[in-house]
Amino acid sequence: MTYFMRGSQKGARFGFTLIELLVVIAIIAILIGLLLPAVQKVREAAARMRCQNNLKQVGLGLHNYHQVYGSLPPGGHPAPAYPNGYGHSFWILLLPYMEQENLYKKLDLTGATDICTGLIYTGRNVTNGAALSDKFISTYFCPSSPLPKFVLVGSTPGQGVMATTYVGLNGAVDHSSTVNKDGEPYPHYGTGLVSKGGGLLSINPKKLTEITDGTSSTMAVAEQSDFCVSSTGGKIDCRSDFGHSLAMGPGNAIENRNWNLTSVRYKINDKTWENRGVNSTFYGQNRPLQSAHNGGISSLFFDGSVRFLTDSMALQTLYNLSNIDDGKVTGDF
Repeated sequence: MTYFMRGSQKGARFGFTLIELLVVIAIIAILIGLLLPAVQKVREAAARMRCQNNLKQVGLGLHNYHQVYGSLPPGGHPAPAYPNGYGHSFWILLLPYMEQENLYKKLDLTGATDICTGLIYTGRNVTNGAALSDKFISTYFCPSSPLPKFVLVGSTPGQGVMATTYVGLNGAVDHSSTVNKDGEPYPHYGTGLVSKGGGLLSINPKKLTEITDGTSSTMAVAEQSDFCVSSTGGKIDCRSDFGHSLAMGPGNAIENRNWNLTSVRYKINDKTWENRGVNSTFYGQNRPLQSAHNGGISSLFFDGSVRFLTDSMALQTLYNLSNIDDGKVTGDF
């Protein structure tokens, strides 16, 4: 009896035909197309969770600072030579409570080397510029953000100084303290509506007991982790450090400039660059709360909780959550 095996005869072919190979490739491509969105969603969910964990760590830092000093940090600390110098931000004051005590100890915060402590580019406080240059603090940066990690590039040693993707809230524009600077003619002063209704104010530290609307109903810090977009489609970095890094703090009060802080004026994720108080070339005081996440932003409240606030939130609700003492307490949101 004779047995025959496939391919045993001379000239028999092994493997796939071209058509079979193309079909297999097509099937694989379809499977990848189906899996890719799911993988991207998983990655974004993980990044959003890390972003919220960052804010929780900031919340712990705020509470630990309060425990030590009896108050929250000011949103910006004045320079020793105030009002002639420029101080540093609350981000600097939080460094010892963010596992960055060694970095904090390297900084000149007394004005020993320059009357400015937060103005750190060449010609000003170069001690602080050198200490902060190239230092990236992951807790201060949302992993989903497409924004550059460093600013002052070329004005400090190395690749520049970090800019954070989170911003402190110095209130909402419906607060009774709001000053209208929409018509400010001098470009180097702050333009927009400037509020003092929040819990992180330049020069003026608040106690948790002063948050009479409730710490669970008042925001402390929120995201600014994406670009604003101009009417022509251009992407513009619209963070409230105004390109001066996480270090920058207040100068003379008449300037109405509040670095690393914002007065809430527009809805969540309104990234319109042309909005009043946003599109100032230098110092718009109403830079929006916005993120690279789909559908909303992560926000830290003064009780230490972190919540995801959606784009659909009513503007008045956002105002209520931004002021500490206006009596407009917001429950569920």
